[in-house]
Order: sequence, then structure tokens, then C-alpha cells
Amino acid sequence: MKKILDAIKKTPMLLALVVIALGFFPRAIIAPSESATNAIVTAVGLDKVEDNYEVTLLTFLSHPNQSYSEQYEVISSSAPSVSEAFTNASLQIGKTISLFHTHTAIVSEDMLQEDIVNSLDYLARIASLPQSCVLISTNVTSKQFLEFVQELDRESDINLEDLLFYTSNYMFWKFTTINSFYEGYYSPVHSSILGHLTIQQGDVNGIPITKIDNVTGAGGGQSGGSGGGEESGGQSGSSSQATGAMEQTTGKESSNQSEGEPTTQNNTKQLEIINDGSCILIKDGKLQSHMSKEQLRGLNWLNSAISGAVLTLENVSDENFDNAKLIYKVQREQILDRIEYENGIPVYTANLKLYISLLEANGAKEDVSKTKEPSYISDRVREMIEKQVKSEINSSLNFLIENRADTIDMYERFYQSKRSETKQFLKSISGQPEDFLENVVFKVIVSIFPV
Repeated sequence: MKKILDAIKKTPMLLALVVIALGFFPRAIIAPSESATNAIVTAVGLDKVEDNYEVTLLTFLSHPNQSYSEQYEVISSSAPSVSEAFTNASLQIGKTISLFHTHTAIVSEDMLQEDIVNSLDYLARIASLPQSCVLISTNVTSKQFLEFVQELDRESDINLEDLLFYTSNYMFWKFTTINSFYEGYYSPVHSSILGHLTIQQGDVNGIPITKIDNVTGAGGGQSGGSGGGEESGGQSGSSSQATGAMEQTTGKESSNQSEGEPTTQNNTKQLEIINDGSCILIKDGKLQSHMSKEQLRGLNWLNSAISGAVLTLENVSDENFDNAKLIYKVQREQILDRIEYENGIPVYTANLKLYISLLEANGAKEDVSKTKEPSYISDRVREMIEKQVKSEINSSLNFLIENRADTIDMYERFYQSKRSETKQFLKSISGQPEDFLENVVFKVIVSIFPV
């Protein structure tokens, strides 16, 4: 023992380690686990129910089990303000709510009828919601959506992060984080785009929700039956009744239902969660307009970070095909752009270089390998691709102009590159930054290269 004490005296660093061990190790051993004192929230939802705000939490609560699997519960609480609802949810659970692991925030379309920033501010600035958290919208209430997600996770191990990627057009999905949403909101044009996940009925090529005995639609969009009330004791109650897109199919619609169409009890069609790449346009924190995946696709041609787009050409007739359907994949995209003023008019020139390969010919991949090389590009194909890409870009730009929403940051780019000329131009048209986009002349050059 004396030798140990002498060694400690001769080595100050060792003495410091001993002091730290004696001071903190016992406390660390007897301290409860984080999950015992904190409710780990992986997703949070915001709704507006009459005059109250409803906060819904997809929460990991630790319970002893023999399967070693994570179990999540949906906790919901409403109050006149988001802060009160959040506090009430914490009291229901009996634990401190932790948002440090929250990866998704969901807002309903009804919630977006008012400025969503007023509600997000509490979660982002007070409750420490991560700035990297992905913000999405849904056509039902966020409470219903998270209940469906919980059911999917329980039945098939499909979690919310999987849903965000579950789409054949995932390269067009718009990821808007809390941080990027605030950047768009406080920018001169006050605009941003949110990804949109919907719940619909019927065979719509989505992820089916198989176990929904208590989730049947009711006409008029009102909840009915049991399970629509508040949960008690902090536990998730029966699933809410679906509304909106989940109206019950009765009468003529039910009689015309084809054989083999998925149904549930009470002649209600199968519910499915859809991620088709569509988005919604947000302006001044409110829902401005719905945006189709085709409109988002047109904007993404001006985004070099996007790759993997699929080009479908119908009725291709050239020296090798007659009214064929050809499908190409964009392996890589390069954009060389230029910002300038010509005679006092803002001009944006974009040279798009698309490196593509042929995937299918007439619906069969075998045709490509047996008859045509993946690098096959005829003059007719090149002409059709150039025309299609330019048309999609023009259509998307017209959509943004109609809504006075410069989500491609054209004003910011001109202002940073040509500040004095941009200020002078705005003054000459007596306009605001929102008016800048419609005055920009776009020159798009599309170049096609085989891979």
C-alpha cells in the first residue's frame, strides 16, 4: 500500500485520476439510465384542434421485454399554446422529454393555414429540437400519421426514416430541415419547400397499413366511435379514426369496387402511406400551394447535387426503333452557369451536361443488353431529351413565378454576385425581392453524353 501511495505522490497525473475516480465513479454506477429519467422522442407532430394546439410525440419508453426490440408509444396532449401542450405531455409520461434524438417533425396541412414559425419557435429554441431535424407535412393530422407509423413499426419494422426513402423517385424528394426552413422563412423571398407524405385509400402503390381494425374513415371528416379521445396515463390509446383522404367507401362507390381490391372492415379500402415525391410550397410560414413531383423535378434539373433521375421517352421513332418506349437514367449531372446583366436585364445561363445510359427499351431490360448498348443515343433521342428537360424547367419556373416564391434563390445569387446592379434593377421596376424571379431571363442549354 505504501508503494502505491508513493507512486501516486510521484505521479500527479495518476493522483488526479484517482481523485476523479473516487468522486465520480460511484455516482455513475448508482445513477439511473438516461431512458429511466428521460423520454426519448424520435418524431414530434404539431396539429391545430379548434383553438388548441396538439403536440404528438413518438417516444421510446424503456420496458422490460424478452425480444430485445425497441418499443415506441404515441403520446398526445393539447393546450392553448404549444409550450403548455409540451409540458402536459411531459406530465403524462412522468419523465423529462428529450428532443436531442428527434429526427423528424411533422405538421398537418391544417396547421399550415397559419404561420408555422410561431409554433416551431418553442420546439426549436426552447425545447432544443435539433436544427438537422427533417420537417415534413402530411394530409392527415400528425397524430394520426404517427399512430400509423407506430403500427407499421410494430408489424413490419418499417420506421419513419424508411418512409422518407420509400419511393421510386426518391432522388426528387425534398429534404427540408428546421435550419433550411428558417433560412427560407427569413430570406428576402420568405419561401421554402416541404416534403409531403400522404395517407390514402386503395391500391395506390404505397406501404399498406394492414392492422387497422379501429381505423375506419367517417364521412364529413369527423372522428367517430371509440378511440378518438385523449390517452390516459400517458399511454397511447386506440388509433384515431382517419379523415380527409380516408373517407368511407359506401353506396355506388362500394358497389363498383372491383374484385381483389384491398378492403378492410365496413367496406373501407386499404390505407396506404404514400411518398410519391410531391411537396408543398410554403410562403410566409403558410401553405401556399401543392407541388407535384413533376414540378419539383423541373427545379431539380437546376440542382447539380441531384442524381439518379429517370427519363422516359414515349413513341421514339428513329433509325433503330419504331414508336418505342425508352427509359434512360441520369448517372451524373453537371451544371455550368453564369449570372450577368444584359442591357440592364438579369440573365441566368445554365449549361446542363447530362451523362445518361439506356435502362430499358420497350419495357424489357433484356432488349438493351441483346440489341442496343446502354450508351445508345440517336439524334432523335437527343432532341427529345433536350426538349423534355427544357419543358419541365419552364413549367416549374412558371409555377414559382405564379406564386411569387423564389425557392431556387435566384434573387440571392444575383444580389451576392451583382449587388449594385441588382439594387438598381429592383429600384427601376419598383419591386420587391419576390418580384425579381419573373424578370429573370433564363437561357438553358442541354447537352447529352452517353455513359
